[in-house]
Amino acid sequence: MTGRWPSGAAGAARTQRGLFCGLLVLSACAGPPPDGTAEVGGETVGETLTAAVDARYLTHLLFAADDGTAFIGSFDQTAEGEDLRLDYDVRLSDGDAWRSLVLTRDTVSAARAAWRLLPTPTMAVRVGDAGQVVSLRFSEGEDADSVRLVAGEEVSVWTGPTGQRESLGIAALQTSGGVVPGILFFRRAARALNIPVASTDGQTFVFADSLGNGLVVHAGTMRQPAVAHTWLHGVEAAWGDVTLEPPDPGRAGGSAAGWRFEISGTTVRGSFRPLTGEDSGDGTLLRMEAIVYVGTEVLDFSGFAATLPSP
Repeated sequence: MTGRWPSGAAGAARTQRGLFCGLLVLSACAGPPPDGTAEVGGETVGETLTAAVDARYLTHLLFAADDGTAFIGSFDQTAEGEDLRLDYDVRLSDGDAWRSLVLTRDTVSAARAAWRLLPTPTMAVRVGDAGQVVSLRFSEGEDADSVRLVAGEEVSVWTGPTGQRESLGIAALQTSGGVVPGILFFRRAARALNIPVASTDGQTFVFADSLGNGLVVHAGTMRQPAVAHTWLHGVEAAWGDVTLEPPDPGRAGGSAAGWRFEISGTTVRGSFRPLTGEDSGDGTLLRMEAIVYVGTEVLDFSGFAATLPSP
């Protein structure tokens, strides 16, 4: 699968940054959208309550920007009987380290749709009529500056391995330092509790550059090969024939050597490696930089790798 790259990518990126800023202003100042959702308290007005089935739902939001800003939200919700167990872990990196925005475990009533994100004392949720996340707002105290993630246009939507919605889109992150545009990967996975776990944890790479381009690569598992989703110069494509080579400890650079990838039948290829001095720890969350080649064009990306569990 190939695409034709339009000219004027730099100008388009400048226009995108303006749209991101406008998106944040509208979302912050406007009232509830016409679908009847509201951000305050995260409750959805007029939502039909549905009986929950015994199931585990995982929602992941991964945001990357070209300046190295990275955000990951992991929302684990298990409905069993009348209880809904919540395990939320949200982190932001806008410097040299990850900091926690939400880290909470709770049990609430499972009367409402068990897969929808719920607010916490430090997180407000705004959702659309189909349950999609419109924005998340985090407040770390009365005197602390809030952090706000606003989802913009989805450039690609597909069905994940468990039959749930996944997407790649543009987004904006607002912090005390200003508005940062970037790429947002959304994933929801689900499993009925009476069904055995069918897959293992998989590593996902999310990257963005200063031109508004984006790249998502799933390393896959033994049962699922590597796949990629690209957003390059305004052209979206999904790729199923991706060669992904992990670092070889015996190669120069050892375990810190870069991953290599290539999309069969195209000129798209590249590598990504941990940032200099990045402490990989257990390897579940690691900021990275990437070089992507599209023919003779060279693109510099920033992002991170995250190990995403299966439900």
